[in-house]
Amino acid sequence: MSNKFKKILFGVVVLSIFISFYSMNTMAANGQSPIDVPGDTIQTRIQAENRTQLQFRERTRLTFNCNVNIELNISCEAMKIGAKNFEIEIDAENDLHMNMTCTEEQIQLGLQKGHTYRVRNRNRFRYEEGFCVSIQCNDSCQAKLKIEANNRNQNAEWAYYDESTEEWVTVPTSLQNGYLVCDTNHFSTWTVLIPESEDLTMIYVIVGVVVGIVVILGITIYLKKRK
Repeated sequence: MSNKFKKILFGVVVLSIFISFYSMNTMAANGQSPIDVPGDTIQTRIQAENRTQLQFRERTRLTFNCNVNIELNISCEAMKIGAKNFEIEIDAENDLHMNMTCTEEQIQLGLQKGHTYRVRNRNRFRYEEGFCVSIQCNDSCQAKLKIEANNRNQNAEWAYYDESTEEWVTVPTSLQNGYLVCDTNHFSTWTVLIPESEDLTMIYVIVGVVVGIVVILGITIYLKKRK
């Protein structure tokens, strides 16, 4: 092997190592590699114009895209929530201080998996997602909330809890690039609710009517026998 060829080969190897190193650092700088959080809480700073991913206990992944810096405190029940991908995009005028709590349920708000709710001016909705996020912020901003869609929740709608009326309120939700997305200009407690089909609602009504008839017939027969 000639010295010239060895020099060329050496140069190619060095260049490859440099490119790999640069790519790894670029990915880290852009937040493309998730930051592993071994516990349930973290205090961190989200850099402006920098996609940042936090993955709690190798399960629940939270992704942040923002145009300002954010001092962030997060608590996440990853062991209960499981594998979920939630993303938030924030557009604000000033740097923010934010507190975020992610839970599987919100018992104090009546939010329990498998339960059905009638939301404001809408039909009945069911809670099956197992992901509820409460957000508090020191300033106003515009935001997009996103959660990964699947076969179970692809028809679901984002909803927030209105503390003044003590009810859940659904908002327009669209399916974009595999995520359920909504826009909001306020933070509170948010989750995803699945609308019950009219057929299922009708089944409940029919079952209720049948049960009522059976009870009435049973009481009538009982009273006749006593006479």
